[in-house]
Amino acid sequence: MKLIKILFLCLCIFLFQKAYCAHQLYADIDGVTIPYGTKLSLTLSHNLKSSNVVQGDMFQAYLNQDLYVNNKLILPSKTIFRGRISEIVYSRRLSRPAIMYLTLDHLVTKNGEQVTLNSGLASSFDYKMLNDGGLTTSGNYFTAVKRDVKKAGSILPRTINWGKTAGDNLFVGAKILFVPVSAIGGTIACVSSSVYNTVADLFRKGDEIVLKKDETFDIILLSNLEIPN
Repeated sequence: MKLIKILFLCLCIFLFQKAYCAHQLYADIDGVTIPYGTKLSLTLSHNLKSSNVVQGDMFQAYLNQDLYVNNKLILPSKTIFRGRISEIVYSRRLSRPAIMYLTLDHLVTKNGEQVTLNSGLASSFDYKMLNDGGLTTSGNYFTAVKRDVKKAGSILPRTINWGKTAGDNLFVGAKILFVPVSAIGGTIACVSSSVYNTVADLFRKGDEIVLKKDETFDIILLSNLEIPN
């Protein structure tokens, strides 16, 4: 009878210890939830240029300021975020611009744990953001032609102004002769520049996406982010 009591006592101690350990394990993995829709401000750690990257290339950014939940510090500033170039469309002829897609995969907690996150860009740096999240410019062949014509159009006022200045420096009344001549020359230069660049734009590649180190940008959480204690 005494032996049975001892065995029963040992069994009770064993079960109690197992339940306690299970409670401790649960407490250790308990964490804090950062709700979806939270916006985080990050800073890029290095340069990214569309012409120099390939799909799958990794990049790194860091958190700009401390993040608190219920007055508790969850993510300190400088928390590391890692991502990748999820897709890249290189710039092409006909002045078609590059398109670059950035995906943030995970962050590294203060304890060194990697936490997967689901997020999207909430700011476009200084570029246009497409509906699918790609970064690009609004340029195309017709945009390039319009830009070149506008640039060529600035030649004429400059040549006329040169005619006035040059004439005044030679002798009184000389600008009466120089201004018409410079206007004709400016018109020819303007038309020539427009024609040349319009043709050249057929063969030029479009704009590149250039993201510089220390540029800041925002991401938004697309699902709850669980941060372990």
